[in-house]
Amino acid sequence: MRKLSSHLNLLACTGASIIMLTAANPAVATQMDTHAKSTITSQLPETRPVDPVLMLVSLQKQQIKVLVGDRLVARSKVSTGKKGHRTPTGIFSVLQKKRRHHSNIYSRAPMPYMQRLTWSGIALHESKSVPARPASHGCVRLPNAFAKQLYGFTDRGAHVIITDEELNFAPLWHGNLLYPDRKPVQKPLQSVSDEGSLQSYRQNNNSMSPVLLAQNGSPADLNGPDANALASDGFVLRASLKADAPTERVIDRFELPDSDSPVRILITRRTGRELVRDIQTMLTELGYDTGDADGWMGPDTGNAIIRFQNDNGRKPTGSLSMSLARALHEASGKGPFPAAHIYARQDFKPVFDAPVVMENPQLPLGTHFITGLKSHTDRHTLRWLSATLANTPQPSALSDIGLSSRPGAPLSNSVSDALDRLTIPAYIKERLLAMLVPGSSIIISDDGISDESHLGTDFIVLTKSHSKH
Repeated sequence: MRKLSSHLNLLACTGASIIMLTAANPAVATQMDTHAKSTITSQLPETRPVDPVLMLVSLQKQQIKVLVGDRLVARSKVSTGKKGHRTPTGIFSVLQKKRRHHSNIYSRAPMPYMQRLTWSGIALHESKSVPARPASHGCVRLPNAFAKQLYGFTDRGAHVIITDEELNFAPLWHGNLLYPDRKPVQKPLQSVSDEGSLQSYRQNNNSMSPVLLAQNGSPADLNGPDANALASDGFVLRASLKADAPTERVIDRFELPDSDSPVRILITRRTGRELVRDIQTMLTELGYDTGDADGWMGPDTGNAIIRFQNDNGRKPTGSLSMSLARALHEASGKGPFPAAHIYARQDFKPVFDAPVVMENPQLPLGTHFITGLKSHTDRHTLRWLSATLANTPQPSALSDIGLSSRPGAPLSNSVSDALDRLTIPAYIKERLLAMLVPGSSIIISDDGISDESHLGTDFIVLTKSHSKH
């Protein structure tokens, strides 16, 4: 088990259930602009960076900024999508790199030093025409020399964020974030679902209790009152997002991938296949057989819904809804309804996903990007930077957004408020603590898994903007 850093212990000592300290310094990108406008050019450093690279594209300014950690190292003009071919805004990462590439869509137009952002055709690439105004068919055109430098400066997986206005980052501390300690660890717990496993873990590790983040953000004791948060939440931790993956396989909650690559985490609303699959599971558990719990709506699931609705005095619609999900969850006695979901990927592959409880589900979470960097004071742990992206969530039949809010409910879309509302099970936090490294990231979004987030990508979050750029 990983011990948490001294930073987290200091936070826990305050006694607050959720703690968020945002540094008083200006946002990172703004601070860099203020102090270095005259020195930051389109010339990238010759040495490949050790710290994570982050690229920020502004459609309004037709400009790209390159950050190494929290340090702005270069900027360049770009040319993005013209009218009718607008460059999509959102959070991306470099999926593929090719020195020589030709468009599969536009008459095999050359796209040298291509860095792919989506499999549907959006990329960064070199162009001989970069007029610092929208002129492309959706890609981000880069000047020749800069495109070549940037290609050699980045790795697959580096994040690219495209926004209308410039995006600013600020330091973030919060009890629902994780601060891993990379020092030697104790023997991992093999199964938290077996009776007596918590006690046997303590015996096998010289009576030393591993330190976790409890539900309130404070250290938790496996043998204390937080133990139940580890052992049960009424749902399984799933092994992957593959269509043919076993739907009820309970994986070892401490089985870790053989990789030290950055972890990509998405926390979003349960609006997709995972929610449908859990509705099917709950119906079957209550005696309304849906057939396979495969996450797809078919006649067996529709008939099971109608039988449940008839038996419980509800209008027999046979359709899926959040109201139905909540009624099933209550009837199943599973505790608080988990309106959110957490997904983890590494090396473009799914690691696990699981439900998460979210307070005030009728209110938007907002769209936030949080990136982990090495601590300035402790090389074993992380510090976090965050930025909030402008976005308009899209309500759906499987979304609570748009329901009338209860009196006094918070209306803020800040990253700290979003984290305040999430209750992440301790066993998930423990698993992530063992995997987090600099360059890991957390995305919070209302819109579920996007169609662009295929297997073989990081999480791609598309934002809806009303800008004309």
